[in-house]
Amino acid sequence: MATLSRGVPPDARNPESRLIAEYVAITFPRDRVMLRVPLGPAIVPPDVFPDWIRRLRASRGWRPEVDAVVIRDDNVLLIEAKVNEQLYGMAKLPFYKLLVDDTPELEPWLGLEIRMRLVTPLVVKWLDLLGERTGIEVDVFRPPWIETYLAYRAAYWDREHRLAREENRKARERLGL
Repeated sequence: MATLSRGVPPDARNPESRLIAEYVAITFPRDRVMLRVPLGPAIVPPDVFPDWIRRLRASRGWRPEVDAVVIRDDNVLLIEAKVNEQLYGMAKLPFYKLLVDDTPELEPWLGLEIRMRLVTPLVVKWLDLLGERTGIEVDVFRPPWIETYLAYRAAYWDREHRLAREENRKARERLGL
């Protein structure tokens, strides 16, 4: 029986969230770790939401988020995890570093050295070069489950999957979806 959507294998769902969670659990088992940390001043524009909603939102949606912050004895480590768009992750880190001094959640650790790290399952030669030049550490972390995701993503453009997507599109149109 044909379906109108292609099933995503469980190991291919939310790969970056899973990658960062496993990475910090394995790499920093005894350090303080915070995931999805908002950066910059905690301000919600007053003209956008009434006061009670502003308090509920706590300004998270208005601030960029770094995937993980690891607090160590002598430094604070900002970590971005990217499975595919490594350059994008690397480009964000220096800006995130500039926001640390204005981030109330990180105030207790002001004055510690701020380090930046990109975590990716892929070895990309130019990442190391950029990392050396920008002060961003690159760490290759490739848990076994990532192979399922990488195969799923690679298959997206093969002939069989392109045809299946086209058939699904046509079926949706016939059904008025």
